[in-house]
Amino acid sequence: MRFVIATLKMAVGSLALNKLRSLLSMLGVIIGVGAVIAMLSLGSAFGDYISSQITVLGTNVLFVRAGQFQHGPLNTMQTLTVEDCEAIMEIPGVRAVTPLASTSATLKAGGNATNTAMIWGVAPSLGEIQDCQIQRGRMFNDAEVRRQARVAVLGPKSAQDLFGDAEPISQSIRIRGVSFEVIGLTKAVGDQGGFNPDDRAIIPYTTCMKQLPPRRDFLPMIMVSTFDKADLPTVTAGMTDTLRHRHHMHTQTDDDFSIRNMAEILDTFQAVSLGLTMFLGTVAGISLIVGGIGIMNIMLATVAERTREIGTRKAIGAKERDIMSQFLIEALVITLGGGVVGLALGWGLMEVGAGIVRRWLTLDPTLQWWSVALSVVISTLVGLCSGLYPAWRASRLDPIVALRCD
Repeated sequence: MRFVIATLKMAVGSLALNKLRSLLSMLGVIIGVGAVIAMLSLGSAFGDYISSQITVLGTNVLFVRAGQFQHGPLNTMQTLTVEDCEAIMEIPGVRAVTPLASTSATLKAGGNATNTAMIWGVAPSLGEIQDCQIQRGRMFNDAEVRRQARVAVLGPKSAQDLFGDAEPISQSIRIRGVSFEVIGLTKAVGDQGGFNPDDRAIIPYTTCMKQLPPRRDFLPMIMVSTFDKADLPTVTAGMTDTLRHRHHMHTQTDDDFSIRNMAEILDTFQAVSLGLTMFLGTVAGISLIVGGIGIMNIMLATVAERTREIGTRKAIGAKERDIMSQFLIEALVITLGGGVVGLALGWGLMEVGAGIVRRWLTLDPTLQWWSVALSVVISTLVGLCSGLYPAWRASRLDPIVALRCD
């Protein structure tokens, strides 16, 4: 133990004699560790954000679309009907079903108007499928759906755009020239990355289909929730069989509908997010390797400069392992010192990056313990690897030759 402490003091003293060179040697490690921590933390936060946005839609939710997802606009296919919804509800494992007759329109109230609010024509069962909670007022009921009532539930952003701080409940709005009474206000959810549930009007699907132009008899989409995530494959197979039978499709005919599983979409996004995080971490880690090469160059130069010192120490009895330990510890002091400073730099970069990204996304990055541990391990290995050859070279110097060097 005394040997280690004495060697450490000697190594620190040697580095202190050339403060600027030691600092420059640390610079590569500082930048590398900071970049690794910042990139891994931001990448992990982005993955958590994507997962949270998809989870809001429900991981045990299935979307049935008319036609194939990759073909044609959403409202052009005429294959799904309200009767299909009723048939799907009878499939074992199905918890709730709602038609989804969606469109976009400008909402108007007095002299105010929204820009491009989404209009969702759904059933009251939407609350059982998605995280659609009522903050004030109420959701429309089945009786209002059957009689095509002109009632609407607004998202908080749409309500703010139309009424400001005034109470929206019982107020009147116009959707494509049709007057609706506002009966409820949903809780704020936040932008889901391209889809903002806070900027929409929810109305009965019968009203949307029969009273808003263009009037239609077919549904563009059906939303289905299961009791458990494990029921998704069984329900998907059951829906496929049911819809093919109802649509009188032959065995060799392709489906005229498509089914999307939110759990599979979530798994795909998580895999992509993990890959992106690892890629960013790898790119940032390259700077650690560059820093290690710089440390090796400095250590080799140090060995050349201190040849006489090494010869003197060996002449008075220092062993090869003593010389090697000194130079290895010097390399470790440089890398670990740079790692500590890099940790602070990484935290600062993470906060700055999060502040910039928060203009578009609600990210909440935190310092990941595993990224800190990984950076410490990598910087330690870099120090050992970069100091190993110079230390070995120093330990192998012949003391007589070393003492003769000018």
